[in-house]
Amino acid sequence: MNLFESFEDIINEDFITKLKSISTDNLGYVEVAVKGVFYTLVAGLIRRTNSDMSAGMLFNQIKEKYNKSSVPEDKSLLFSQKGLIEKVAEDGSKIISQIFPAYKSPLLSMIGSYANTSKNVTVITSGLTSSLLIDLLGKRINSENMNKDDMIYYLKQHHELLLQQAPESLMEKMIPALGLQELINTKIVAPKKPEVKASEEETVAPTIGSFSEGYNHDSSSETFFNKKVLLGLLALVLLGGILYYFWVKSGDFGFFSKEETPVESIDEELMFADSLDRVSEDSVKINESADSSKTVQTPITSEFVVLKQYVNDKTKGQGSEFDFKSIQYLDKSFDLSNESIPVIDSIASLMNANESLQIKITAFSEGGDPKLNNKRAFAVKKVLLRKGVNTIRIDTGSGGNGGNYPRIKVVTK
Repeated sequence: MNLFESFEDIINEDFITKLKSISTDNLGYVEVAVKGVFYTLVAGLIRRTNSDMSAGMLFNQIKEKYNKSSVPEDKSLLFSQKGLIEKVAEDGSKIISQIFPAYKSPLLSMIGSYANTSKNVTVITSGLTSSLLIDLLGKRINSENMNKDDMIYYLKQHHELLLQQAPESLMEKMIPALGLQELINTKIVAPKKPEVKASEEETVAPTIGSFSEGYNHDSSSETFFNKKVLLGLLALVLLGGILYYFWVKSGDFGFFSKEETPVESIDEELMFADSLDRVSEDSVKINESADSSKTVQTPITSEFVVLKQYVNDKTKGQGSEFDFKSIQYLDKSFDLSNESIPVIDSIASLMNANESLQIKITAFSEGGDPKLNNKRAFAVKKVLLRKGVNTIRIDTGSGGNGGNYPRIKVVTK
């Protein structure tokens, strides 16, 4: 059973009626809101499988959230136990912030407009739906003992189903609002099922049998066979040593250093369908020396010091915002000044040292042009991506009318 079928079993008429009863706000179309959130978050899950590194993080996040889930096995109990629905919705809101960090604000805005629901109802329905989705997926992963590749295969099978089942009116809003153009631009191909690897014992045993039958166990044949086995084992040991070396060096089994790890396509990231056709290598003026032997020292600005202290202070909660006046844009453009790049580099270093740190970059401009603001915010994000920060840890958006510098909010730390 796919995720859509499993979800439909839960969201029946009785469930929607009970959900409506918990609020007196503008209810709008509650069922439309719930299903809209579900389709949108499934699209987000599919998107995250396009990057192996992102899929690995997603796999661990889903298992962690499922193990801590407040969703009961019998979904009817959600409304019979006092305060449970609010707890599940609150947990789901955190899931959106952590698993879909670039989605939350545009998702709530888009769903509220799409289903005509109040902010309070939109928050409750999105949080509840997120918890139910992760519960369904986590249960599937556990029951079938899936690994990361199995999960990728399972989620990619929902790509075509999503395009078939999601209402066209939702897709028209969802794709530009959350930058999901690749859902319709990507050619759908049948996902390849992960191959089941036979154990070495199963592989070697038949070989021994066939060898024995063909050569009658004469001593020279056995000696030759033993040499082949020994050489094979030595090769495996050597390969294991090489993989261990790269793991120690880079933190994973890839043959890229952390700074060289390929990031997801940045053309997909600009929020609200803002085209990046004009963003080129020259749009972000990175101050690199022609002589690679020279080391440029990163300046430590007072703004960065305050940000770093806040991030490292575990007694302080998350959500604080910081104006970075040391990051400046050239007049009426989204090009960064040369002096801004080392400051952004220092933020990248802080994020690489704190893997749980997620931020939102908000940019402003004289007159509050949203297109210019979005491009300004993404110009900063682009530098962070070049320094190896994963795209899912950075949200961007327009802040309207304001100064010639961005504001950085610590979403999670």
